[in-house]
Amino acid sequence: MRPTPTIEKMASGNLSLFITEDVSWETFPEEAAKFVAFAQGTVLKKIDTPVERLWIVLINWRPFWLTFDDFAVGMSLDSMLSICNPVVRRLHDQLTKQEPHNKSSKPTPNGAT
Repeated sequence: MRPTPTIEKMASGNLSLFITEDVSWETFPEEAAKFVAFAQGTVLKKIDTPVERLWIVLINWRPFWLTFDDFAVGMSLDSMLSICNPVVRRLHDQLTKQEPHNKSSKPTPNGAT
């Protein structure tokens, strides 16, 4: 089990926020909606195919991919552009404060548990 949330650098140099392992193929839509509400974002497009689940979202007017990964299982927010990186850091800080014992994060609007 890896600690969540965590920031990782992608091959592009942009940042990815690994949000939680506590998600499955079936629960991704519900968990993604909770995260988008927590981040005060907007869903632009939902891509749901037999092999991938991916939402394109805007948070602070910056574009991201919100993805379900089945290897290693988890939900991540991936920066499309380098200008997204400060938003990733801010969300990481907010989630870390919400989950002080580094448990698997289930973001909820307004920090409610």
